[in-house]
Amino acid sequence: MTTTASGQVQVLPLSLSSAEVRLSTGGAGTSIGKVTARDGRWYWQHRDGESSSPIAANRTEAANALAAYHRAFKAPPPPAAPVRRLLFG
Repeated sequence: MTTTASGQVQVLPLSLSSAEVRLSTGGAGTSIGKVTARDGRWYWQHRDGESSSPIAANRTEAANALAAYHRAFKAPPPPAAPVRRLLFG
């Protein structure tokens, strides 16, 4: 398990060549996709179907790359500031 500022990357092995990747901030976590090995290299597949080429030497590197992709492109934006209205105008 890898800890980051915005949560933990959890790698849950499914077989010798695949694992589920979850992001957790204290609860059970949210599945963001899977990592799989092909010809000795690991690649990731996001839960919405996006995938990488075989980019990593190991499962953890691929899981961290998936988490970085998810945070950059798929995570919801932070909530907007509340609208302030003048009471007298």
